[in-house]
Amino acid sequence: MPEQPDDYEPSNADIDMVVEETTGKLVKPGDLVAGIASMRQRIAQLEVEKTKLLDRMDENFDESLKDHLASVNNDLATARERLVHYESQLGRQN
Repeated sequence: MPEQPDDYEPSNADIDMVVEETTGKLVKPGDLVAGIASMRQRIAQLEVEKTKLLDRMDENFDESLKDHLASVNNDLATARERLVHYESQLGRQN
């Protein structure tokens, strides 16, 4: 992950991703609306990271970048699945 400025404030999605990576368990949202917002934010952040990785791979291919890209793709797939799940649950409530 790129270095953050000194005044960087992690988002809820950042915090959730760190907790999930550390514990190996998914963080359950307080409610579906919060879960949907968090997954959308997470997907946006992962898409930015993926784009940066692809740009770096074009400039200087490194096997570790390939591994990192695979990890980001896996995280994106998981986040998209969770978003669909949360949205379907919310749709059933309405």
